[in-house]
Amino acid sequence: MIVALRCLAPAAPDDNPFSMFAGWDTGQLVWLAILVPIAVMVFFVGSRRYRSQLGAGSITPRGRDRFVPGGRGRRDAAWRATVERLEARPPATIAEASDGPLRVEGELVWASGNLGGAPGRECVWRNRAGAGPQTAVAADLVIVADASGRCGVEQLEGARVTAPVDKAGAHYESTSLHVGDRVEVIAMFEREVVGEHEDPAQLVYGTLGADGRVSIRVIERPPPAAASPDDAQSDAPDNEP
Repeated sequence: MIVALRCLAPAAPDDNPFSMFAGWDTGQLVWLAILVPIAVMVFFVGSRRYRSQLGAGSITPRGRDRFVPGGRGRRDAAWRATVERLEARPPATIAEASDGPLRVEGELVWASGNLGGAPGRECVWRNRAGAGPQTAVAADLVIVADASGRCGVEQLEGARVTAPVDKAGAHYESTSLHVGDRVEVIAMFEREVVGEHEDPAQLVYGTLGADGRVSIRVIERPPPAAASPDDAQSDAPDNEP
């Protein structure tokens, strides 16, 4: 019993709480400083979405739309007007953005999951060309970054996406979003600065699209990375006897 109580006793005041990082080099600490805000953002978004679904489920009858008849049409019309107004203005900077409708331009730099693809160019959203959002598949959360900072984009599976068409077969065409794409995002912004970092451009300043209204347009898609000679050699057949 005495041994067990000693194990549960708090550390002595002179114990170093950072001793676990003693063997880490500078590069590992930099990656830790970058990834911790993103991990906190993923937890924040997930818990908020769970709470919103729990609250909606407790007040919305099963099988019924939470909007009154005709309400969605008016909502969409008002949102289209908002999109047109934002498109007529220069894009905002993420670090200086405040709550409300927002248009930003930046690069997709990270996603909570992906649909495959080359490292650094993974697909994070895909749908059949011309199909509605009900058939799209997407990551739960992506991070878009501009020169000033980063923000999360939620509800990506229901977004209105304008992207290049990919020829996937003789009778099948699809559209997609990839890490590395430069995009325009228009959605409702909720400011919530997450984490600490000596470089303000690495901070996450909030989320876009919590209410489900998200419009994304691909501005520029970098060409696929060329295969390195080492990759080509590793793919070559082994001719040894």
